[in-house]
Amino acid sequence: MALQRQFNFFNKFEVKDPEDPTKPPEVFQSIELNVATSGRGHLVVADRSGLVHIIDKGLQDESFLAYDSGRVTHMKQLKQRNILVTVGEEENSAQVIKLWDLDKPDRTKPGPTLERSIRVNQAGNAFPVSSLAVLENLSQIAVGLANGTVVLISGDLMRERTTAQKIVHQNDEPITGLGFREQQRGALLYIATTSKVLLYNTSTKQMQTLDVHGGALGCAVMNESTQELAIARDEAIFFYGPDGKGQAYAYDGPKTFISFYKSYLVLVSPPNITMAASRTFGINSSAVSANDTTKLTVIDTANKFTAYQATFPQGIRSVICEWGSIYIVENSGKVFRLDEMDTSVKLDVLFKKNMYVLAINLAHNQKFDNASISEIIKKYGDHLYNKGDYDGAMAQYVRTIGRLEPSYVIRKFLDAQRIYNLTSYLQELHSSGLANKDHTTLLLNCYTKLKDVKRLDEFIKTDTDLTFDLETAIQVCRQAGYYEHAAYLAEKFDEHDLYLTVQIDDVKQYDRALAYMRRLGPHEADKNLQKYGKVLLTHLPEKTTQLLVDLCSGTLVRVSSPSPTPGTASPNPNQPGPNAAYGMQPFGMGGNGGASTPPMSPGVGASPNAGQYATLSPKPRVSYQHESAKYAPPSPRTFMSLFVDLPSYLITFLEKVSANRWPTSLGAQSSQSTVVSSGTSLKSPTGVQPYAKPGGVGNMNKNALIPKKTVGSIDMSDQASTSGASRFGTGTEQDMEERKAVWNTLLELYLADPPMNPSDQTNKGSTMQVAEMNRKMKERNIKKEKCLKLLNDTEIPYDTNHALVLCHMAEFDEGIVFLYERMKMYTDILRLWIERDNTNKVIECLHKYGPLEPSLYPLTLSYFSSSPARLTSATKDLMKVLDDIDKQDLLPPLQVVQALSQTSVATIGMIKNYIGRRIESERKERLEDQKQIQSYRQESEKKRREIEELKTTARVFQATKCSACGGSLDLPAVHFLCKHSYHQRCLSDASDRECPKCMVEQRTVADIRRMQEANAEKHDLFLSELEDADDGFEVIAKYFGNNTMAFARLVDSSL
Repeated sequence: MALQRQFNFFNKFEVKDPEDPTKPPEVFQSIELNVATSGRGHLVVADRSGLVHIIDKGLQDESFLAYDSGRVTHMKQLKQRNILVTVGEEENSAQVIKLWDLDKPDRTKPGPTLERSIRVNQAGNAFPVSSLAVLENLSQIAVGLANGTVVLISGDLMRERTTAQKIVHQNDEPITGLGFREQQRGALLYIATTSKVLLYNTSTKQMQTLDVHGGALGCAVMNESTQELAIARDEAIFFYGPDGKGQAYAYDGPKTFISFYKSYLVLVSPPNITMAASRTFGINSSAVSANDTTKLTVIDTANKFTAYQATFPQGIRSVICEWGSIYIVENSGKVFRLDEMDTSVKLDVLFKKNMYVLAINLAHNQKFDNASISEIIKKYGDHLYNKGDYDGAMAQYVRTIGRLEPSYVIRKFLDAQRIYNLTSYLQELHSSGLANKDHTTLLLNCYTKLKDVKRLDEFIKTDTDLTFDLETAIQVCRQAGYYEHAAYLAEKFDEHDLYLTVQIDDVKQYDRALAYMRRLGPHEADKNLQKYGKVLLTHLPEKTTQLLVDLCSGTLVRVSSPSPTPGTASPNPNQPGPNAAYGMQPFGMGGNGGASTPPMSPGVGASPNAGQYATLSPKPRVSYQHESAKYAPPSPRTFMSLFVDLPSYLITFLEKVSANRWPTSLGAQSSQSTVVSSGTSLKSPTGVQPYAKPGGVGNMNKNALIPKKTVGSIDMSDQASTSGASRFGTGTEQDMEERKAVWNTLLELYLADPPMNPSDQTNKGSTMQVAEMNRKMKERNIKKEKCLKLLNDTEIPYDTNHALVLCHMAEFDEGIVFLYERMKMYTDILRLWIERDNTNKVIECLHKYGPLEPSLYPLTLSYFSSSPARLTSATKDLMKVLDDIDKQDLLPPLQVVQALSQTSVATIGMIKNYIGRRIESERKERLEDQKQIQSYRQESEKKRREIEELKTTARVFQATKCSACGGSLDLPAVHFLCKHSYHQRCLSDASDRECPKCMVEQRTVADIRRMQEANAEKHDLFLSELEDADDGFEVIAKYFGNNTMAFARLVDSSL
């Protein structure tokens, strides 16, 4: 922002010594000023010998020695407490920070009490301090060194004995400025170097770079009022906030010092010396001689102008702001004071230069009252009026309404050539509610002088009964450009088609047309939407779509008594006519300023008078009631052709209608979340929640509620009982066909790519093009997500084969996989991913469907070995598949070898380990089987010998004890062939033929045998186990092992 305006709003005075008015102040002559600060009613300066001088307003000073063996380099006077913070050099060039309580004198020596002394930790390297920043609460002090190091000292510096010192920044560039910005939690530290501007967060310990350009020493300072860092460079002054670089003021030339005084920015520019010489530490460089001219500039940052500029031939040693003035200390010891002029003086200067806008801004900044500001605005209006800028003058006079007598303005604009401006003023006067009867009369006279249409208004108003040809009257009004009158007549006498023609074709008031259609009821709305729907969708897609949704959902309510369309007015015979500008219409004729029709956009009508209308008084509203909506909704397919080139709104329409007429989980969710592309929510009168965006038609809220049924909702039983046009039928078969058509169309729309805008080709590669492509990509992903939800909804009667074709045409792999999976076509899923050459998906498909379809494994092996490149990239995956086949015993080794040997890519070395493991496993299994067979043979042979022995050899019983009670065996006794003996009394009657101890085992074997005999006849059980088993051969082997097949053969042979 360039500072093109320059003023002299400060008075310059030379300060004299109070003892000898002919000389400069002795206090500045006697000391070699090194650094200065101010605050709390005094100036504080320090010299190179370590002395600090406190100077009051009477230029009387008190001095004390702050550093014995060094000089004071930096000072800071706190605002909230009378604490002076100094930085100086001690022995060995050590930098020491001292805190002085200026309200507490030291009892042992002259000067204030030293509250705290802190030695700056420089890690063994002594570098001078180049910058200092202190928080007002003395919780943190930041010290910048010439070697690019920033040391942050934290803690309660006035109370705690120890402090924490941390190096928060270290670089080779000298630190030229520091400043704290206080926050609720911690503080932000601005760090300025010669080439960078950084921001350090003392709470989070994070450092960020605000700019890659820094500033020179003395040219970086904090603005205490705005908490921003200001840096002066050769080309401009820049301001920095937490978010980075803010506003800038163009001011060319080198600068050596910058400071703030109230809202003013004080700049010191060096003489015409080399840049290197001007960029040294301190304002008074050694390269500047005592006779060099230095320039001081004061900039008003609030109003963006130069408030003062002056030169100082002796050079400037220091600039100090205190006691409401700016003090400049020259190198020669002279002191000058700059006093700001009174605001009234400044305003007079601006008035003389006709800078009224700046004067108004200045008055606002100085908190002038409204009356004073209005007086300035009045002067500005008078100035513009005298220049002949009547429009600009009226704009200023309008701002004075309520504080300036209206007659003052009215007298100026009574001339006929300026009556349009007067009309504007009177309109605003009525709008503010400050007009009286005279003002209203004058406004009407203005309308009349513009153009008189009184007879036309009387003709329309007085003919309450139709005594003229209605169509002719409407046609004449349209041809003359009085469209509002034509619309009034058409609405009054229920000429719906003519009313809609005027609103849509003539005045382009599509909002009114839609509102009127909604009041007409479903049958009239259906007829007119077929005629005007395309035009309305082109200009008001959101609202038109909502009306179509309500109509086709059966929720469009009808008004029992006609009510004026919002904005339609009835003419008043006592009012002026059609040339009154539309901007005048908010004022009624009764003097109270009633609201009227909003203005129409210029150039809308076809007639020359299209922008001019008669002022119409509002027609009284008629009370009305909503009738019960009982009608059979029309077919949504009737209106699909209206949405050509508007696929997003067609999606919105179909989703909403399907959700209302055939509620499903997907439909309810879609209807809650569809929003049209303009971002305006579609509002339903029946309590339906807003849409989600149709480029983001799929932005579905998973927590959205199903639309609530309210008074306007329709009972489906009422629909069926209501007769209507032939298109309004509700048969079951027709309804099912309707649903299929809607959902199939939705599916096709979800999978269709949005049309390419022709301008996209010309703007290809631009930022807007990239953003548009990203938006379309996001929209496409959302639509496909909704497509998956549609496919997954079992309540939706879509055609699976049709959906599969659409997914293939759109290359929608997720939908293809879903449909294949639903049809259990697992092999086709695998072939799809093989065709896409997606190895990860092939592996995933194999793991997911392999147990259900073992034939996938040979196909996968063939895919891995189809080419050398694929085999090289998928060797690990091939090995994993072979391990799965091996661990789960999915395929015989021969089939694996056959699958891999279809090409010459795979080598025997790749499956050597697999073949070896399989051979070893089968060998071990064979040995185990042989051992088990041998064991079974030996057991069978033993049983045979025992049976033979029982048949041919007598059994000798030698038992002496009863197997039941353990007593000595005596007669009568019972002996069993199993060699168990019992007392006859120990046996029950039920077990006289069986050994009690062996009976349980014998019966278990018998039960198993009977079960096997029974299972031999249960063929369905056998077939079910065979179908559900992973290994069918194992089931057959189990049946053979349990001898069930033998029983089956016996049964079959008996038949």
